[in-house]
Amino acid sequence: MRDDDVTTPTSPEQMTLGTEPQAPPTEPTPEELQAAELSRAAREAVRHPADPRIDRQLARMGLTESTEDDTPREDGARVPARVVRAEDLVRLEDELAEAREAAADAQARLARADRRLQVLTWAVTIEGIAVAILAVLVLLT
Repeated sequence: MRDDDVTTPTSPEQMTLGTEPQAPPTEPTPEELQAAELSRAAREAVRHPADPRIDRQLARMGLTESTEDDTPREDGARVPARVVRAEDLVRLEDELAEAREAAADAQARLARADRRLQVLTWAVTIEGIAVAILAVLVLLT
């Protein structure tokens, strides 16, 4: 065997032992990362059971049907869901009427104070002009 018959590799691709050259791995784009994160979150949400506290809150808000016959109150007592006593309703309507009357009274007082402020502003402006005219007359004489 002669040295001329043996070929020596001249490039790095030829130096590999029968494997194809591989392209370097590319980094995922932000869209791909976001899609992967959303997919992971969706799989996790499907695997975990729903939180019953959220269901009760949504039922109290009237967004879903209540699955329980009663809901807990802050003081620990249980009352039927969506039930309002007539006494409470009357009391709340009275309080609302009083609040509306108080708001109307406050608006009337605010309007009176605003009008007084406008009158005072005009009076001060006119007095300032009168003082300026008198000062000019004193200087001219």
